[in-house]
Amino acid sequence: MSAPDGYIEITVTVPKESEEPVCNFLIDHIVGGNGLILEDVDDSISIRLYVGADHDPESEINRISRFLTDSALIPANGTESVISSKRIKNLDWIDVYKNAFDPVTVGDVVVKTVWTEEKFPGKHVITIEPKMAFGTGKHETTQLCIAAVRAEIQAGDKVLDLGTGSGILAILAAKLGASEIFGLDIDPYFKENAVENAQLNNVKNKIRFERGSMERVHHTDYYDVVVSNLITEGIIELFDSFVEACKPGGKMILSGIRTDQVDEMNTFFKDKDCTDFEITTLNEWACYVIRM
Repeated sequence: MSAPDGYIEITVTVPKESEEPVCNFLIDHIVGGNGLILEDVDDSISIRLYVGADHDPESEINRISRFLTDSALIPANGTESVISSKRIKNLDWIDVYKNAFDPVTVGDVVVKTVWTEEKFPGKHVITIEPKMAFGTGKHETTQLCIAAVRAEIQAGDKVLDLGTGSGILAILAAKLGASEIFGLDIDPYFKENAVENAQLNNVKNKIRFERGSMERVHHTDYYDVVVSNLITEGIIELFDSFVEACKPGGKMILSGIRTDQVDEMNTFFKDKDCTDFEITTLNEWACYVIRM
């Protein structure tokens, strides 16, 4: 009896805050170098991957299910609602991958992939090489941050970008004339992709990327702009460090906050004596620009 041909497409849909551990597991234990395709679905992330139909796809699905439940990312009886699969006879990896990344336009800023042939005259164009699970500008929080960075960065600014991922915001800051950008991320795979993207945009000499969090920031009262696109809990945890790193008179651009958390965050910022802030929203997400 011959082995089945084709592929199994597996889709895992999890809350945004679970994106990193789930993607890391899938990369390390399921797909290896084949990569993942991510799509935003409201406040969740839909992660798509492909396994050969001859590689016991049910076993792979069971492994994913066990990881999600053992890690308490979903209830033990909840995997059926977050994992789906279907058989595909033929798969052109290149076309599937490319079709997942249409250009993203935010005002006069465009984020596009290296294979996008369309031209964008008069725009600030950021070219990226999508890799594994890193952002491509599609998520609302990234778009809110792009708009805020575009509005707030001035020539000569020193910028800290925490949670830089693929480096989109750091690259935009460099294109807007920032003189020095420090990009940080705790993801073990981010740096190679971020550096590659900086090279693609001819701004590598302006940006320093390092793995880590605020413990890697040794300057105080140094940065004109601190940018962080995390989640609410991360912002609360690191906020005092953001304040310490930011110059008096500087700005913070903070997103990853849901609109139903705005009242909570307003109270938090005011309790920290940060009362001069503006809020922008996109769908269910909010972004703060705080003036120090």
